[in-house]
Amino acid sequence: MTFTSVGEVTIGPDDDEVVVGEFEMGENDDTIWFEVQRTSPDQGWPWSYGILTWKTEFGLELGSVKAYTATEGEIYKLGVGLAPRTRTGDVIYKPRSYNMAWIKKDYDLTLSFAAQSGITVPALVESVASVSFVVQGGSWVYDRDSGLVELDI
Repeated sequence: MTFTSVGEVTIGPDDDEVVVGEFEMGENDDTIWFEVQRTSPDQGWPWSYGILTWKTEFGLELGSVKAYTATEGEIYKLGVGLAPRTRTGDVIYKPRSYNMAWIKKDYDLTLSFAAQSGITVPALVESVASVSFVVQGGSWVYDRDSGLVELDI
């Protein structure tokens, strides 16, 4: 699966919350990965961050994340381990207050957003595992009653 463009927005001094565009998750997906890239200005201006979220009719079902504004772009993950109740929602970016102070000084901020959804697969742990390491001057003793191993020095 590849990233799909969600939109590009220019944030001005009166913007507290910007709707970037709509994004529809795949069937049974529980996570959205966003790529956020600053497209303007291209100089090394110290832009801050904003809060990135995906809002459905049921609210912020996948949570929110602090998203920075790098010209190289950066990937952010939204997910809580459960699939949302609906698959379609709006991508929203909320610039923080000191970010807005810079914008009020006539430094507009333009961001490009792309997204893809998928399923977060938990790491599988084998039921039989072992760890071993050398103990100088001691030994391991297994207690059958408790199922624990103790270090006997």
